[in-house]
Amino acid sequence: MANKERLSLRFLLVAFFVLLPAMIFVGLYPFNFFPPNRVQWIQNEPGLYFDGHGIAYTDRNELISFKKAVSVELLLKERSGSKNWGPKEIFSFYDGDVSPSLLVGEWDSRIYIYSCFEKNEGHEWYRLFRTKQRFPKGKTHFLAITFDGKEKAIYIDGKLSNRKNVELNDGTHIEFSGGFLLGNSQRGKNGWWGEIKGLAVYNRILLPGEILKHSIKVLQKGVLSLVETPGCLALYPFNEGDGNTVKSILGKPIPFFIPVRLNALALTMPSLPYKDMRFYDFNKIDFEKNILFFVPFGILLTAIILKKYVTCYFPTLLIVPLAAGIFSFVIEYLQLFLPTRYAGIADIFSNTLGSGFGMLATFIILKYKNSL
Repeated sequence: MANKERLSLRFLLVAFFVLLPAMIFVGLYPFNFFPPNRVQWIQNEPGLYFDGHGIAYTDRNELISFKKAVSVELLLKERSGSKNWGPKEIFSFYDGDVSPSLLVGEWDSRIYIYSCFEKNEGHEWYRLFRTKQRFPKGKTHFLAITFDGKEKAIYIDGKLSNRKNVELNDGTHIEFSGGFLLGNSQRGKNGWWGEIKGLAVYNRILLPGEILKHSIKVLQKGVLSLVETPGCLALYPFNEGDGNTVKSILGKPIPFFIPVRLNALALTMPSLPYKDMRFYDFNKIDFEKNILFFVPFGILLTAIILKKYVTCYFPTLLIVPLAAGIFSFVIEYLQLFLPTRYAGIADIFSNTLGSGFGMLATFIILKYKNSL
């Protein structure tokens, strides 16, 4: 009988240690760690091309913060055949938090803007405010964004595309700080397809007449024509042509850095899901799959502990969820470096919950077996 028990325990141990690498394989597949940063200089003209898997950013500690209002002007071209199907992020401020203070992006061929200062009860940030018409492809366009505590607006080629009053979160104090981010999100998973040929950032609201004049000048002469505009904090003509930096010709150089590898700038795991504007990604089916994924872990680990220590029911209630939580944390942490996966606390919670269900199932089975 003792030999049979030992064989049974060995079988459980072998099954458990085969399960662990199998779970790691499933959690990290297809193992695309630190993929190449697919950003390249446009040939024979200023600008960078992003193909959906690229990113460029400034040091978030070098930018002087400013309050109350911001305007952003971008010289853009979306090539025909670009794959901007989901909410893609073109420009944002980033300071390490999961939600940026201002974000300019594209969704369903329309330009949208979003700020973490705004109310967003529906969690569909990319739908809240966007252009009424589709963004034209195949040609260079001048895009202007204005945002303050009262109003936000989007202009394309000097013409107003949409304007709306801003509803701020209660007790919000508007402050734009940190660094600039181009072509992607802080997670490196919302990459935009297109060319960025110029960028200007202002610490004030630009008036419609100014934006129209800027559009005419920039489309004819380039962004260098904005060099004497009052309130312009940074101006990037993207005329370097090669290398891994892009410098501003106003104020501090504050260069954009183009890394060799695509990487995440904000760790999403330490943040509670509801603090991330992308909480719309929460999927009930995925949550349930994550629970089922860890049920075998809970079953096997509980069976091993109770085979070894028959009366260890109470410590098992602590050991199994804790071990599952640690193991899930390791998998989720590694997923931070995978552009095809998203790591978050919700996954760790669902995995731990799944191990708990497996543990309880084992308790019930063993109790029923012992009662026979």
